[in-house]
Amino acid sequence: MKLKRLVPIIAAAFTLNISTSMASSLSDVAPYSSHGKHNLINNPSFENKGLGWSYWFANIKSDDAYSGTYRGRIAQGKNHYIAQTITVPKTGYYDLSAYVRSPNDNAKMGLRNLANETLISTPLQQSQRYKYNRLKNIPLEKGETLQVFFSGSSKGGVSVDDVSLHPSSKNKPLNFNQVVAFGVEQQSGETIINRNKKHIQITLPYGTDLENIRVSNAQYSSGTKATIKTGDIIDASEPMIIKLVNEKGKTQRWKLTAIEQEKEVTVTSSNQKLQDSFGWAIEKTRQFVMTGQNDLVNRDEFNNDGSGTADYIPSYWAGYFDRTAFYSRDFLHQAAGAQLAGLDIENFSMFQTFAKHSTESRKWYTLWAVNFDGSPHTIDYKHDEWFVREVPAQFEFIEKAWEQYQWTGNKRYLEDPDLWRFYTKVLTDYIALHDDQDPNGIAEGYGGIFEGSATYNERGEFPIEAGDGIGSQYQATVAYAAMLEAKEEYGEAKIWQEKAQQLKGFFNQQWSDAGSSDPLANYVNIVQKDGFRMNDFGKENSWFMPMKLITEPGARNDRYLDFIAENLGNGIGSTPQAPHNIEAYTYIPETYFPYNRNEEAWKWMQYIMDVKDLPHERPTQGTNGDYPEISFTFISNTIEGLMGIKPDAANKQIITASHLTHDIDWLAVDNLIMGNFELTIQHEGIHKTTLTNKSEDTLTWQAWFYGVHPTLLVNGTVMEAQHQIVNGQPVSYVDVSVAGDTTQVVETVPHES
Repeated sequence: MKLKRLVPIIAAAFTLNISTSMASSLSDVAPYSSHGKHNLINNPSFENKGLGWSYWFANIKSDDAYSGTYRGRIAQGKNHYIAQTITVPKTGYYDLSAYVRSPNDNAKMGLRNLANETLISTPLQQSQRYKYNRLKNIPLEKGETLQVFFSGSSKGGVSVDDVSLHPSSKNKPLNFNQVVAFGVEQQSGETIINRNKKHIQITLPYGTDLENIRVSNAQYSSGTKATIKTGDIIDASEPMIIKLVNEKGKTQRWKLTAIEQEKEVTVTSSNQKLQDSFGWAIEKTRQFVMTGQNDLVNRDEFNNDGSGTADYIPSYWAGYFDRTAFYSRDFLHQAAGAQLAGLDIENFSMFQTFAKHSTESRKWYTLWAVNFDGSPHTIDYKHDEWFVREVPAQFEFIEKAWEQYQWTGNKRYLEDPDLWRFYTKVLTDYIALHDDQDPNGIAEGYGGIFEGSATYNERGEFPIEAGDGIGSQYQATVAYAAMLEAKEEYGEAKIWQEKAQQLKGFFNQQWSDAGSSDPLANYVNIVQKDGFRMNDFGKENSWFMPMKLITEPGARNDRYLDFIAENLGNGIGSTPQAPHNIEAYTYIPETYFPYNRNEEAWKWMQYIMDVKDLPHERPTQGTNGDYPEISFTFISNTIEGLMGIKPDAANKQIITASHLTHDIDWLAVDNLIMGNFELTIQHEGIHKTTLTNKSEDTLTWQAWFYGVHPTLLVNGTVMEAQHQIVNGQPVSYVDVSVAGDTTQVVETVPHES
């Protein structure tokens, strides 16, 4: 069976009718404390910044709590929820309780499985004040993995506090005859066990031989015997029946269904942390896909229930998880990872939406934040003269759209009239309209984010020009020239190529000059309205300059990269200048990989994964890992960064350059889609690369190896290498033609390495 494209399962546990013999319903008596030692709930009062819970159109609030500082709050809507996964430590009866404030009795609490299928639930009492709700005497068996959930109401927001799941006073013997846990080798994700429907569902990666699967974990009720046990080889190509017989001879029939995932990009590596992190990132991106849903718009931390509901366009979350929007800066940084994760339809829809929002009345700025239905997100937009806007994003639209064309080869990125008008207006009329304070061809800002910020750094000064702005303008100019060349408008392309070179020269020779007698002095990173120029550490307006390759390679640039590293230290709180928001660090690998400073880049990829489960600096948005940039950029930093893959789908060409570090012996990507090509690429250290072309067309592969190598081995045959300097680093390479359904291997000659 093929698994259709995965989207978040957001249906919040619709009630399954149960008899009172299984569980008693609500009670106003509260004999147990949620903080008791037998409580199975982690962080029951949300006091530890909401950790331990998962949220869907829900968050924590630091007001009107029943006790302590925080409460859980579920936005208006029956399909919204707060949930926590628990594993039952001991067989027995349990009581689930909480203090809840609900506008209607159509909100619910209960237990469900890992696919959000309700196992037992009860309505929450309608009350304008917190009311004690309890679901009594729930029979649970040791080892079961379940979710405690609270779903929302169609009539308004629901507040939850002091949650408890603890053993009840009922001690009647229990006799279960069920599947407690089940797993197979190579499994992808969690097993879904529905104890009510007697159904087990497992998911396996694309290409798995479903006829030959080894059971790795089969746990049943105490005393139960089953027709399948741990270690068995099973044929799961069709649904199969597992017979369970308990000590009294009673038989139950459970159905096992195995689902093969659709083909998707996968990574394997000698470094298990890297492999697991990539798998987490791919899975996490699915949570953020909003295509085709109907839900709230204009929801934010101040307006928890939004302004209504709407049908969502093809899109994904890009920005704070408690705001129903995709943000320009976040989207642009996530787009490459989204493409690699298979979200091409969403990417183009979002590019096109932003392009349409760039209008003359907005002085050719596009919006900063867009609801999932494509409308302006009102927390960041009041009217056409008062909305959030930041200079670098305008230019990054052009650069990142060109990157999408390189990955897809899809000419709509060049031919769509809304997109082309947007690109052209940004590089012409937009600059002209925003270069009036110090006319020099550089787009300017006018103050804070609602006036138009010159920089992405919202926590510093308000300059009129900034390093991230001019760096992004340079890359936009380079990209626009490349687009014109791809459109075979060679004369215009040459003009814009010259403009890009002039801009880079102006930056290095004049704009960034601190006026010091030291030729290696730091680059200027901001210019104030009074002409004052600063060359301190400005976070984005510092690291964007080398990241956008506007700085000239050499001693000055090397020293500046060291300066950035010194100010970043070891992350949040380690230096006075280190950013406090985790998403800022997602840019750092992209700053260091282009200069082959691989250890520094990989350090930050690991750091991000190490802190992904900690609360974000703004806890109401969730954990660090709930910030979408974290998962999307880990995907792109792995493929484009560590693996050094540079696509050119339209011209059927690809470049690879290993950036593996001492603790990554090998790294492989499979099912990599580039235009019409499907590829497998593996690096072994920094000296050997294997490429398999699974497609029909022939691919031209330029295999790069850093350093000076007179010759390279191609399938064991010595070939003379070509050489070039890339961002100040020597590179040796060969061009290899890779026919369809063939594999080629390029490596350095051992004695020359």
